[in-house]
Amino acid sequence: MAHKVVKYRLEEDGTIPTWLTFGAPQSTGGMYAVADPSTPSPQDWIMIGISDDGADTSGAIDEIATKEDLQAYLEAVAVAGGWTEPDPNDLNATVAFDAAAHAQRVWDDLDALNAA
Repeated sequence: MAHKVVKYRLEEDGTIPTWLTFGAPQSTGGMYAVADPSTPSPQDWIMIGISDDGADTSGAIDEIATKEDLQAYLEAVAVAGGWTEPDPNDLNATVAFDAAAHAQRVWDDLDALNAA
């Protein structure tokens, strides 16, 4: 079995799906939230998470099978949402969201979890 990167929503009662794993360095649930105004609260956000090892992820929106797919998704939502991040060289400024770096961090966590 293996951990997987997935897109998901909260459960209908607003709780976090029990099939997500936690404890990786950057947390593995609730990442990169994107509003979905066509869906009522509390399921009105689409998020990225990493599933428990071998979990039934049939409740997920989609599995993201490759780091490249994750990067492409993050690039698309970052552009659409105008995402930025703090400039490491100037605390009063922002820089463009680095989808490649964020995808790499998530994939590094996934690889570490799957190697354990």
